[in-house]
Amino acid sequence: MQNADVVIIGAGITGLSSAYWLAKAGAKVIVLDKGRTAGEASSRATGFLSLRGEQPMESALAAEAEKLWDTLDEELGYPTEWKQEGRLWVATNAQEWADMQLTYEHFCTTAIPFELIDGEQCRKIAPSLMPGIVGGIHTHRSGHGNPQRTAQAFAWAFQDRGGVILENSPAVDILVEGGRVKGVRTPDSTIYAPVVVNCAGPQLAKIGAMVGVDIPIATVRLESMVTAPLPPLFDVAMVGNGLSLRQTRRGNIHFNGGPHEWIDVSLTEESAKPNTPVVRNIAGRLAELMPSIAHIPLLRSWAGIVDVTPDQVCIVDRLSDPEGLIIACTSGHGFGMAVSVGVAVKDLALEGQTSMPISALKLDRFKDLPADWKTQRKWQPGSYNT
Repeated sequence: MQNADVVIIGAGITGLSSAYWLAKAGAKVIVLDKGRTAGEASSRATGFLSLRGEQPMESALAAEAEKLWDTLDEELGYPTEWKQEGRLWVATNAQEWADMQLTYEHFCTTAIPFELIDGEQCRKIAPSLMPGIVGGIHTHRSGHGNPQRTAQAFAWAFQDRGGVILENSPAVDILVEGGRVKGVRTPDSTIYAPVVVNCAGPQLAKIGAMVGVDIPIATVRLESMVTAPLPPLFDVAMVGNGLSLRQTRRGNIHFNGGPHEWIDVSLTEESAKPNTPVVRNIAGRLAELMPSIAHIPLLRSWAGIVDVTPDQVCIVDRLSDPEGLIIACTSGHGFGMAVSVGVAVKDLALEGQTSMPISALKLDRFKDLPADWKTQRKWQPGSYNT
């Protein structure tokens, strides 16, 4: 038996960020994970902070994350390889360009400065782009970092402050008494705490179901890969031809994309990964987007499982039933958002409220969601989001 002020389920980037800010505030925190620290999507992400122009309801929270990212290496005492060099979305054909101009209208409802640019301007930012680029959206804001180093930095900084991470320790039950959370049971022990944070990513819904809380997420396998190192080609975080890509400090092109396969997950076992035909498809689209590097070999590929909400927007909420349960779901863009989400979780755990802009991100926005929403969207295991 152990005691803590807060138990966090999930040692991904969101759980580690929450744990760090809580430990810094003086809380005794234990983090549980069914596998290794940051062993799923957190260390396999592209490494972007998206300012969420396409989702105005969480754009303000992303802007708060941007402020924290700029000083995060100093805060944690470990490198994240963060680069604030802006972001570029590119259209490779006329239909994508028409869709992008509609997307730009959504972007303009936020306080973030975005601009439409033509294909020539896109190629000035990233000269290796294919000649047929039609146009794009660009912002000087936002940036990218190294997911593996960042997850490691949060874990080490948390442990430096006395935090405990229990790997290979899945949560198998949440203890509730009199409508209040009392702790978490693992296969090997019981940890008592008045606050439990569900940051379990792909397992969010299964963890919620332990206490009768419906968390609407679908789980999808994200394929990622890196090329051999190259000379500097571009600095921005980029989206184009169905890919997200960045150039690392070493010079590798780190990229991922679809088609993604919807899958089911287990509370205790890892899911199958990666998928070779999908990897081949993604690599081929990088060669189309940047023909001059088509001959560069891939060094490695990997996959992680991502949680996605129906509106693809975060859930950050402290529930009243059961009291003491906090949900932190970052819906597939946890790498960039985790910094500010972690601060919000810290506040909710210790004060019950936060000044972080999360009022639109509560779980009850899905109260009228049909029970078969995943079937209607074809987001069931075995389907692809093509």
